[in-house]
This record gives sequence, C-alpha cells and structure tokens, in this order.
Amino acid sequence: MSQLKRRMKLLLVLCTLLAGMSKLLYLKGLLLPNMELIIPTLVVAGCLMPNPSLSRTLPLLGIVFLEDVLLWGPRPIYLFTWSGFLFCWLLARRNRTPVFGRFKTLLPRVTLSAILAILLFDFWTGIVGWSLLCGSLFAAAVGQLPFTLYHLSSLLLVPPLVVLFKLALRVPVPVLATVKVPVGMRNEG
Repeated sequence: MSQLKRRMKLLLVLCTLLAGMSKLLYLKGLLLPNMELIIPTLVVAGCLMPNPSLSRTLPLLGIVFLEDVLLWGPRPIYLFTWSGFLFCWLLARRNRTPVFGRFKTLLPRVTLSAILAILLFDFWTGIVGWSLLCGSLFAAAVGQLPFTLYHLSSLLLVPPLVVLFKLALRVPVPVLATVKVPVGMRNEG
C-alpha cells in the first residue's frame, strides 16, 4: 500500500509537470493551437486515480494557475477558465473507472469523459465567459467553433496518459494461494 501511495504522489507531480509543460510547448510552437495537456491530464487522473481528493489536485491547478498569471498576466477570463478546470475535474470524478480494468474497456470511457470535459469547458469559457466579458454571444459562438475543434485534438494525448497511469499503478501484491500437493509428496511427520 505504501508503494501505491508513493506512486500516486509521483503521478500527481508528473501530472503537474505535464500540465505546466503544455503551455511552454505551445509557446515554442511544438503543439497545435489549443492542444493542451491540462484537461486530458485532469480527466485521466480524475477517472483513474484511486481516491484522488481535490486537496491532492489543488497543487496541480495552483502551479498551472501561477504559470498562467506569470506568462499572460492577470485576466478576467481566468475566473471562467479555472472554474472550468474545476468542472472538468468534477466530471472526471463522477465518471470514475476502475484502473485495474482492461485497457480496451478503460480507454473508451476515459476518452468519452475527456470529450465531455472539453465540450463543457469550451462552452463555459468560450460561450458563457467570453460573451459575458465581451458582450456578444454571436461573436463568441462563431469564434468558439474552430477553437473547440482544435481543442478536441487534445484527445490524442488521452491514450498515452491512460497507459502511463496503468503502468504506474501496477503494484505487485502478495497473495496467499492454496496449492494441491500430490499424496506422495506430502511431508507428514
């Protein structure tokens, strides 16, 4: 159990690094526009980590939030962006899947959760948030369509993240087993 706890902590650190790296990779031009690791990482962690509380995930969100503020400065849209990330986390927690299931079973469920999370996030930040801040629902809706299509390209990152989580949470468990011993081999004495 202690090995599993250590691996969970390592996974949270890795998730934080991946989420933070996505911003830097985008700035370097290595990712497509709006292809990011934050939502896929939040969703995969929320769906697959055994008992991940929000208090364990807040450092991940806090570090990425600080990175946003340092890179882009404080912006009013962050109220919608960061509450949108919280919605994605809650959706993933609601769609928890057993991590010890087969990959073929896990991947579609986690991917569907990621699709729903991206659509919810984009609706909340792009349609609701942007139209409230800019005053034009039509402009927000028209501008949101290509953004969401690009944002869905982040789904390419879900399979490698699911594999990473399955590998990290594979812990050997000692099990007592009953073994039949032929009569001639018994040590009765």
